Amino acid sequence: MVPVRALLGRAKARVLDDLRTDPYLPAVLILAAVLSGFWFWHRLPNVATRDEWSRALDPLVAFRSVVADPSYEGLKEGVAWGRVPFGATFYLFGLALIPMIAVAVLTGTLDAIMGPVQISWDFGHFPTWDGIPAWFWTGYIGLIRLFNVAFAIGSVYLTYRIATTIADRSTGRLAALLLTLTFGFLTIAHEGGEDMPALFFLLIALYLLIWYVRSGETWTFYGASATGGVAMAFKLTTAPVIGLIVVAHLLRARGSDDWSASLYRPRLIGIGGALGVLAIVVGLPTTLVGAFEPVLSRIGGHSISRPGSPHGPTAPVWWWFARGYFSGLGLPLFAASVAGVVAALVRAGRRRANAGTLLVLAGVGGFLALYVPWHDFRVHHLLPTFPLLAILVATWLVRLRDRRQTVARVLTVGLVISSGVYAGVGVAGYADMPRDQAAAWMDDRVGDNETIESYRWHFQDTAVPHGATVTYREGEFTACPEYIMLTYRDLVYLDDTYLRNSPRRQAYIRGLLDGNYSYEIVTEFGSRPPAYVPQRPTPGSLLELLPYGIVPQVDQHGDEQELQPNQFTVILQSTGECRSDRGPPF
Repeated sequence: MVPVRALLGRAKARVLDDLRTDPYLPAVLILAAVLSGFWFWHRLPNVATRDEWSRALDPLVAFRSVVADPSYEGLKEGVAWGRVPFGATFYLFGLALIPMIAVAVLTGTLDAIMGPVQISWDFGHFPTWDGIPAWFWTGYIGLIRLFNVAFAIGSVYLTYRIATTIADRSTGRLAALLLTLTFGFLTIAHEGGEDMPALFFLLIALYLLIWYVRSGETWTFYGASATGGVAMAFKLTTAPVIGLIVVAHLLRARGSDDWSASLYRPRLIGIGGALGVLAIVVGLPTTLVGAFEPVLSRIGGHSISRPGSPHGPTAPVWWWFARGYFSGLGLPLFAASVAGVVAALVRAGRRRANAGTLLVLAGVGGFLALYVPWHDFRVHHLLPTFPLLAILVATWLVRLRDRRQTVARVLTVGLVISSGVYAGVGVAGYADMPRDQAAAWMDDRVGDNETIESYRWHFQDTAVPHGATVTYREGEFTACPEYIMLTYRDLVYLDDTYLRNSPRRQAYIRGLLDGNYSYEIVTEFGSRPPAYVPQRPTPGSLLELLPYGIVPQVDQHGDEQELQPNQFTVILQSTGECRSDRGPPF
């Protein structure tokens, strides 16, 4: 504990010194707080993604299980219930759950959030969400998102610290600013989950590794191993941190007088590896309660099968990288990132790159290599590369300034302004969400005895208001519900490239929009796509991807957030007639 306290003390002193020494750093961090936290309550009491929802349920079900059976078996059953053992996220969400439980106890409403331990998976656990008061979800999910905002601000600071250590404070300021203006980074800050905390601990590990290469102090190596393990406990796809530890060890050995002796250090490697494994084991709550099967299933099953699992159309891997980076960075920052990587590679080839730059390059390469075999991936998978790219871009521009000052300044100003506009427009969209508007409209309009019909399996893909009567699956659809809700994800059935499409579903959705089933459109929210058909790029077409780097949006064939352009919602109302042969094919 003494080394841990010393480490925390040094970290605190470093942060305070940076804030006092660099007058621009507080402004950058404030900007990061404003952009990361702007309208963080969007969609509440609904959730942003199905991942945010499942992570929120994990500690709640464990709490219910312990209350129902206050024993070790009750704890084990509740913890092992989770959809997948997403490790340290369980603790983070559990921390947000504690004050909400306290409020429920103090107000005498604890019974309102209690219920069966084994809850139904139908409609993404809609009965559980709808049966618990909206104030609980608003406070619970809201706290989790604020935690993510804090991790985002911490990641911006760590980016500053890493770039400053590698180069100088000018590089650090610019790198931190560029990350702050990275739209993909800001979107992840607006949802609860494991991605942002994993990034935070990954950056701590990288910073400690840079210092290890410089100083050779063993505590930095041990600290990097432990925090790298914490990052993996949050998200297993941060596994490239293992490669970074190996690269740092090789770089340190190369710079010593006796490289063979420096390379062969079994005690150092053994203790570091043990600390990393211990962090992962402790970070997975299922292992602590003796439920090993979910962990083995996650590591040996999902982690192996996920790269080949189709969550989107089959397309060349370069198309998926372009799609993710265009959307997450915007075209100007993407172009600058390519230039920054090339410049760093050239310096490395000429042996002019320092160890910190080599580690950053290794990090980018490690994550890119991880996703090359995947069938498809989304923006949040690329998140760990965003601060690394910001560091390389800032390093390139500051070095360019030393040779061609005017060119560098023009490029820097242009990049900051364009990225700021791109990110600003995207973040402003959180305050104007079509699904939130649709939910508010239906909450005012729909009567207690009126039914809303939806065709989405996850309720967060809809604009269903809390407390509404909803039908959502075959066998439960009423002959003639008062309202039918179609969202962007329903309209993608009109797109022939949609992975889960079928002629019957396509014909049914088109028939509803054309008024063939005794329903008429009463209102729409958001910008209607041409002929109601979502304009998604054809797999393999680079030109069709370009708008994704110009108009900030997230449209990722999966569980990513859908922002303003892709939240278009159509509400249809019965005309009074009733066709019992309608038969929704869902």
